[in-house]
Amino acid sequence: MPVIFDTKILITEKELGNILSVSDATVKNWIRLNKIHPTQIQGKSAYFTKEYANQLLKIIKSENSNILKSRRNKKYKTGASFYKNYLSDTSQNSKIITELSDYIKEAKADLTENKINYIIADCTVQLFLQRKNITTDIKTNFLKEYLDGKIELGKYNELIDNLIDNKEKALTFIENNPDIFARKYIYEKNGDILGLLYISLSDIKNRKARGAYYTPTKIIKKAINNADFKNFENKTVIDPCCGAGNFLLHIPDGINILQIFGNDIDATAIKITRINMALKYLPEDINILYKNFSVKNFLTTDNKDKFDYIIGNPPWGAEFTQDEIKGFKNKYITAKGKNIESYDLFVEKALSSLKQDGHLLFVLPEAILTVKNHKEIRDIILKNNSVEYIDYLGNIFDKVQCPVITIKIHHTNLPLLTIGTKVTDKNKSFVIKTERHLTKDGFNFNMDDEEYSIFNKLFEGEKVYLKNNAVFAMGIVTGNNKKFITDKKNSKNEVILKGSDIEKFKINEPDRYIEYIPKNFQQAAPTEIYRTKEKLLYKFVSSKLAFAYDNKQRLTLNSCNILIPKITGLDIKYIMAILNSRIAQFIFEKKYNSVKVLRSHLESIPIPVCDGITQDKIIQTVNKIMNNNNLYDELDRVISELYGLTEHEYLILKNAIK
Repeated sequence: MPVIFDTKILITEKELGNILSVSDATVKNWIRLNKIHPTQIQGKSAYFTKEYANQLLKIIKSENSNILKSRRNKKYKTGASFYKNYLSDTSQNSKIITELSDYIKEAKADLTENKINYIIADCTVQLFLQRKNITTDIKTNFLKEYLDGKIELGKYNELIDNLIDNKEKALTFIENNPDIFARKYIYEKNGDILGLLYISLSDIKNRKARGAYYTPTKIIKKAINNADFKNFENKTVIDPCCGAGNFLLHIPDGINILQIFGNDIDATAIKITRINMALKYLPEDINILYKNFSVKNFLTTDNKDKFDYIIGNPPWGAEFTQDEIKGFKNKYITAKGKNIESYDLFVEKALSSLKQDGHLLFVLPEAILTVKNHKEIRDIILKNNSVEYIDYLGNIFDKVQCPVITIKIHHTNLPLLTIGTKVTDKNKSFVIKTERHLTKDGFNFNMDDEEYSIFNKLFEGEKVYLKNNAVFAMGIVTGNNKKFITDKKNSKNEVILKGSDIEKFKINEPDRYIEYIPKNFQQAAPTEIYRTKEKLLYKFVSSKLAFAYDNKQRLTLNSCNILIPKITGLDIKYIMAILNSRIAQFIFEKKYNSVKVLRSHLESIPIPVCDGITQDKIIQTVNKIMNNNNLYDELDRVISELYGLTEHEYLILKNAIK
């Protein structure tokens, strides 16, 4: 609740962070560094006016201001961007739209939503002419000819007219931009050419705010093939967040348009969906396009209809208003916690919207299977559904580092069983033939039966863990690396290590220096951690575990984190050997498959307890490796024996690592 001082309504640090889309810790650091100034301070809490918060938001959004620039949230990135790989590899339209996107960037054309719609309308006219085999002498500027009444598409005129807000404005824009309307598009069956135009010309900021990541066509085709649509008669299909309708374009032709539905909160996207469906089916009655495909928020609409198939790619990381969040907390189990993720809500709502024996097919971040924040949706899946199919796709979205899955869930009203689940990734495909004990703590499907047996074996016997037995710390967050870090050594500065300096057992020759004045930095660990006698350093942003030993009390940047083990009887170099092993990598990949190495990941790795003599032998080998001796494979086999692995099991584990 807002706090009242001197009749002014003030907001808290947390509320300011929500407005600026930064963490509470960042707000506190900005206060400490005098980058922002509270209106009131009461005890240890700071308060701000809403007017001041809005001023800060304008500063963060500003492309020309350096104030707070280093912490500008990525969601404020603006500008259009061609969405490569959206259409199929053989599409002839990709080159056409790429050239158009490049031209608009070079011309610095200011494209409003209405102007983008004019370009989409021009393409639509061309696609309908080709789809209906209408021949014409017109060679260019199709939209102008349409608006002048020289092209007639009958009942489908209405779909094009929906894109034109004002005929005179459209004609003026066409006249002023002849090169934009000189493009010739090619009709391709089931190709979402209009969708590619829309996302390539729209401001990326608006897409990010909606959590919209349009799915590449080749992924959609693969997903639909694995959906295994059967017995089409009377089966209903909905994409509850259909965007421009690309998923719907690829469902089997045998399903009648009367059985197909789509929703989205984006009005332009729905207009495109209707056009795409009209191009695919050429319906006699276009009213079905308005009835079945509508501007609607799936999460807030109380729709009692149930569906046989729910398909699509729900929004990821969508922003919600405070009123929406309040409503979600009253409606959804997955909204009860501190953080609300839009795709969790969509999965929960979709599962409750399936008919008995219905199927859900979604493209989702792989994090839904393993990350702690998604426990509640996993619990919902466990209780009433079975996972029929998972495809581990890796990073499929352009410029987005986030591993992705396609998952098919069968709504059974029975507890989840794993026998029969089909799993694929880039390297192999298998069917799970044994029952696995899954809990809401995490779903491990990315192992075949033999790998799963080995995985469980690694946790058997006498093992210890870093949880409650280690000090973890992040490196320095300067707030402005350009200001504080240099590549020149002088009498006042010292070496600072970054993540890219760290390899397994090795620290590369550092090339960055910093003057260590903690009060100047945005965030720093206590000095004694950097200056401790011995510590392990590891890459924070990495899909590969890499730990190095430091006894020179060196500083690190926040891309290079710190671990100080405190397990009685186990030497720090022995622990480093375990964490650098293929076994640790196997556990990390199969349990988390993360592009960031989190504390919780490392705390869950089992460390074998062994005697001093065995440790000494391992440490001797570690020292040789640190001195550039190529003994990693020899060390790794010794470590595998500590876990009780046979030669056969070790080779399976080794081959399973990416």
